[in-house]
Formats: sequence, structure tokens, C-alpha cells
Amino acid sequence: MRVALFSDIHGHITGLKAVLARLKWLGGADAVYCLGDMIGGGPGLDDVLDLLLEHNVQMARGNWDEVFVDLDAHLAHLPVEHHADVLRMYEWSSSRLSSAYQKLLADLPLSHTVTLSPQHTLFLCHAAPDNAWANCCRADTPVDELRRTFGAIEAQAIAYGHYHAHHVRQMDEKLLINVASVGLGWHGLAAMTMLDCANGQLTVRQYQVPYDMVEHERLVKQRQMPDSPAIWYWRD
Repeated sequence: MRVALFSDIHGHITGLKAVLARLKWLGGADAVYCLGDMIGGGPGLDDVLDLLLEHNVQMARGNWDEVFVDLDAHLAHLPVEHHADVLRMYEWSSSRLSSAYQKLLADLPLSHTVTLSPQHTLFLCHAAPDNAWANCCRADTPVDELRRTFGAIEAQAIAYGHYHAHHVRQMDEKLLINVASVGLGWHGLAAMTMLDCANGQLTVRQYQVPYDMVEHERLVKQRQMPDSPAIWYWRD
């Protein structure tokens, strides 16, 4: 079985198009999953969800998607000094994203479980199994914290996003995979991970795919995005 994984699109529709084009060039996959944060940070809105559904991408809920579940709870996770920026981003996106897609994001599950083979089960979430905000997705997260977060999950491989940098690391008998981000990652590069499970072996390949930054900037201006650090911090 072959599975394609990506996460943290954050409205970067040009990055998403580049990732899907690379996936097609690689021969496609049996299943495709996005691990949360579909919008919030870039100019893409309904067009992001349109494209994901068109390609039969299954989705998990990320922390930015939870702004459509409970705005006050979302803000409570963030430092007070960032609230004004995030509110501008929320007002811009909620006034433009269709109500049907706002509900779709709010209703997404926090996780998926995929049977890759009789020997391999894959668990997917945005950050932690029951918390899309958990700060456990770094390459340097202490093993004890990883065991507390993922130890009870009955899967040989666990994939997540949230922290926008690739890594693959071992935790006891489990393989932990950060699929990085389609948007709000390295300038002009979108990330994707491919899992191939065949003959009892699991192979992980991680890609960085260039996307059209000129088109991205054009959409930012055309759609009159608010210019705030909540949007542009990824450039630094």
C-alpha cells in the first residue's frame, strides 16, 4: 500500500497545487491524507478545500481549523499579544470561506488509523492523538514526553504535522514521522511524505517541492489579505 501525507497547508494554494502535481508525477497513491491546518496564513480558502475534495484527500483537524469550533478557546492557546493579529486573520478568512467549509473543518476528526499491511498500522493526527495544540512534534522532543503522548497508540508508525519541519525518529517499537508543512515552512518549498508498505517493509520518503512564489504573492494582493505577523512570520 502506498500513502501520501502532508499537513499545514495554511492557505498556500500554490504550494498545495505543487504537492499534488509532484504526487501525480510520482505515480499517485492508494490513499492521501492532510493532517490539519488547511487554511489560516495564506490566500487560499474555498479553493483549498475544493482541491482537497477533488483529489479525495482525507483530512484530520488541526489547531488552526479549531478556530471554527470555538474562537475564544482558540485564542486562549495563544499569547495575548498575538490576539489582534489572529483576529484579523480570522475575520478575513471567516468572511470569505463558505459556511459549508467552515462546518467541514470544525467537524473533522482528530485522527485516522490506516491498515497498511497485516504487520503495519499507521496512526495519523495533527499533533497529539487528542490535542491538536500539543507541543510534542519536534525532532528534539524528549523520549519520555513522546512515550506519554504516543505510547498507548497501537500502531507501528505514527505521523503528524504541526511543527513545520521534517523528521523521522524511532520511539521504542514505533516510527514517528513529521510530514512538515505545505505552507508556512521554508520560503517557496512545500513538503510531502510518501509511505510505501510492501513485502513486510515500510519505506518513508520525504520531499520538498518548490512552488510559484510570484503567483502566491499575486493572490495575497488580489485577495486583500491583512498584513500581519500572523501571516508573514514564516518568511523570517
